[in-house]
Amino acid sequence: MAETYEKLVQLKQEGKIGWLDFVLRGENSNDFKQWCEDHGTKPCEDAAEFYVDMTDRKMFDHQILENDDNEEWY
Repeated sequence: MAETYEKLVQLKQEGKIGWLDFVLRGENSNDFKQWCEDHGTKPCEDAAEFYVDMTDRKMFDHQILENDDNEEWY
């Protein structure tokens, strides 16, 4: 079972895990492995950090678009 995002963030901030463990121990582990295969790379610290950055940006962009749709401008 995957660890919670909050727990993984805490472990990462405390320096107890790196980016690779952060991704592999989370709920997106299979997506990350598939992403690596699709892009011809092996799971490693650099790939995991890039994957987290990429997915965080997509989530952030999606949230901005959702918030813009829900706001009324006067």
